[in-house]
Amino acid sequence: MGDESVWEVDRIAASELLAFLANSPQADWGILAAKAFSKMRLQSYEWAAERVHQSAIKALKTEAAEIFQHQEPEWTDGYRHAEECLLATSPAELLEVNTRASKGQVLRSFIRTAKRR
Repeated sequence: MGDESVWEVDRIAASELLAFLANSPQADWGILAAKAFSKMRLQSYEWAAERVHQSAIKALKTEAAEIFQHQEPEWTDGYRHAEECLLATSPAELLEVNTRASKGQVLRSFIRTAKRR
């Protein structure tokens, strides 16, 4: 596997993890690495959800300006309601991430990922 699949953010995360582990007893490395990976994964999910949330709101607003003039009042009321629901929902709520995943959930996730590849 070449270097092209490694993002710079991955290099930074790896450097931070190595520095963190260097100051900890080796017996604790497994749990400390697992906690670090969990934290990084959750931050990635939150970042992605925030981007999707912002893009969806932007798309709704752009389309609303063009479409409202050609639609019935009932349709525009429904559209506005959908927009309000999205605005009232935070990216974290959209994620519905269970930060307490079981070992079984993690293993099933690994299997699904492997099957997709």
